[in-house]
Amino acid sequence: MKRQVAMRVAGLVLAGGEGRRMGGRDKGMVLLDGRPLVAHVIERLSPQVDCLLISANRSLDDYRCFGVPVVVDDDCWQGMGPLAGLASAASRLPPGIDAVQLMPCDTPCVPLDLVARLSARLMRETASDVCYPQSPSGPEPGMLLARTDRLATIGDYLNAGGRSLKGWLAAHSACVEVFVEVDAFANANDPERLLQLENTFFRGGCAASHDQEEAR
Repeated sequence: MKRQVAMRVAGLVLAGGEGRRMGGRDKGMVLLDGRPLVAHVIERLSPQVDCLLISANRSLDDYRCFGVPVVVDDDCWQGMGPLAGLASAASRLPPGIDAVQLMPCDTPCVPLDLVARLSARLMRETASDVCYPQSPSGPEPGMLLARTDRLATIGDYLNAGGRSLKGWLAAHSACVEVFVEVDAFANANDPERLLQLENTFFRGGCAASHDQEEAR
C-alpha cells in the first residue's frame, strides 16, 4: 500500500507493559491466529509510517526478531506506563521525523488509513499538538499521533508524578478524528477479549481497508 502522508511519521509499538490482566504474560507475544499479537500490529502499521520502533522491557530478543529497533524504558522511567515508552523513544528517533504514532501491541485490527487520517487532521488543525481517534467505544488516546516537538514535555510530566496519557493530553491542544468502524480498535487486554478477537479472525480476520468517506 502506497503511503499518502505529507508528514514524516515514526510508529512506536507499545509492548512494555506488565500484562497484569493477561495473567502477567507478555501481551505482544500472545498468539492470535497462530501469530504473536505484535506481528499483526506491525503488519498493519509499518506500511503507514516512515520508520518503526518497538517499546519493550522483556522478551527483547523475540521483539528484535521483527527487524526493527527495540527501545527499553530509561531507568528513570521504568514502570511508568506508556508515556515512559514514548519519552524513552523520543531521543532515538531518526532525524527529520515530524510526529510519532503510538500503537498498543494488542490492537491487531488497526485501520490501514489511521496515520493518513490523523496526520491530515493534525495538519489542518495547526494549533493542535496531538490528534487521536474517536471510535464508537469512545476516545482512543493510546493511539495518538503527537508532534515530535511536544515530546520534550513528557519527562517533566513523569517526574512530577504524572502517569496517564489523558493527563498529559490535558496540558496540550488535541484534536480528534472520528472513525465509525466498530472492530477497528478492538484489543486483547484480557483472555476474554483475546477469545473475541480469535472469533473475528476465524470469520475472516480484520477488514483489509476501511471506508474513509463514511467517517467524514
